[in-house]
Amino acid sequence: MKKSNLSIKEVEQAIESFEVEDQKKLLKDLPKLLKFSPADFGLLKAAESAFGFWDNPEDQIYDNL
Repeated sequence: MKKSNLSIKEVEQAIESFEVEDQKKLLKDLPKLLKFSPADFGLLKAAESAFGFWDNPEDQIYDNL
């Protein structure tokens, strides 16, 4: 695989400059781009529900940190 000359910060800045739809597409494609195995992806999906605990009005103040 070819090594990139971009730093992590440059990649972050590029992503921030994307239109929202392009960011959503990248988010959808990211596990494949990072070569996550189906098992890894399954574990990530299973873990999502653990964060539901903080999805309440009292904790909304932290949503935009």
